[in-house]
Amino acid sequence: MGAIINETDIPAGFPEGWFIDLWTPGELVAFRKREILAAGNTPFQTYEIFVSGLWGRVLILDDRLQSTEKDEFIYHEALVQPALTAHPRPRRVMVMGGGEGAALREVLRHRTVERAVMVDLDGELVEVCRRWLPTFHQGALDDPRAELIAADGRGWLASQPDAAFDVIVLDLPEPLEAGPALTLFTREMYLMCRGKLAPGGILAVQSGSAGVQGRLMPDLWATLNAVFPRVMAYAAFIPSFMDLYGFHLAAAEDFAWPSPAEVAARLEERGATGLRWFGPAYSQALPYQPEHLRERLTTTGRVLTDARPFAVLPGEMVFF
Repeated sequence: MGAIINETDIPAGFPEGWFIDLWTPGELVAFRKREILAAGNTPFQTYEIFVSGLWGRVLILDDRLQSTEKDEFIYHEALVQPALTAHPRPRRVMVMGGGEGAALREVLRHRTVERAVMVDLDGELVEVCRRWLPTFHQGALDDPRAELIAADGRGWLASQPDAAFDVIVLDLPEPLEAGPALTLFTREMYLMCRGKLAPGGILAVQSGSAGVQGRLMPDLWATLNAVFPRVMAYAAFIPSFMDLYGFHLAAAEDFAWPSPAEVAARLEERGATGLRWFGPAYSQALPYQPEHLRERLTTTGRVLTDARPFAVLPGEMVFF
C-alpha cells in the first residue's frame, strides 16, 4: 500500500515509539506502539510485531504495514472467500505466501477442502507469526489438512503436476523492484498458474490499491486478461490501509459468479461460518465497480512480463 519515500522525509522532531508509513512527500500515517512483541531479521526480510491501542497486534515487514488484528479479517476474507465460494467443490487449494496463516484459516473454513498447501519463502517468519499472531491463524497452521512448505512459491508450483489444484490463492507482498515478488505478478507466472489449475479452477490474486492512486491493479487486470478467458475485479475497504484495496479472480470460460442463494447454500453446506465481511447479500454487488475504477482497469493497464515486470514510469510515484 502507499508509496516508498526516503525516511529523511519524516518530519523533524516526530516522537519515538511510532510506526510511520509515508505515502507521499506530503502524507503519512502513524501508529503508536504500545508494546513491541517481536522484532528481527530473517534471511529474507525484517519484521516487527507490536501492539497498537487501536488496531491490536500489528505486523510490519520491511518497514511496511502488512496487517492488523482489528481488520485483517476483511483483507483475508476478501482474498479467499470469493474464490472458494465460487468454486462448486474446492478440495485441493494452494496458498502462495500468507505467512500469518490467516489466508490458510479462511481456506480451511470450507470442509470440502481435503488438502491446503501453504508455500511461503520465509519459514522463519511463519514460526514468528505462529507464536505472536495466534488470533490471525487461529490454529490453521496446525490443522491436519494443512501442509506448510518453506520454498520459493513459483519454483515449487512449477514442479507440481498439471491440474493439481482447484483454487490457487496468491497472498503476496508488493512487487518491489528489488524484492522477491517481482516476477510473481507476470504473464508467465499466470500462464503457469492456469496450467496447474484443474478444470473449473480459480486463481485469486491480491492486487494492490483500488483507490485513485493505485497503479498495480490496472496492470494486473491487463495481465490476467492476457492469460485467462474470465477475469473479475473487486475491492474491499481496509481501514488500517486507509484505502480501497483490490483483488482479482481469474478462471476459464465456464466461470460464473454464483447467485446469493448459491453462495448461502455453499457456505452452509461447507460449514463456513463466522464470516464478518463476505456473505450472500453482499456477494451480489462484488463484481461491480465504480465508474472511475472500471475506466482505469480497462484503459490504463500494462501487460507485465518476466522481461518487463511492474515498474514505475517516468514521473510516477511508487503507488501499488
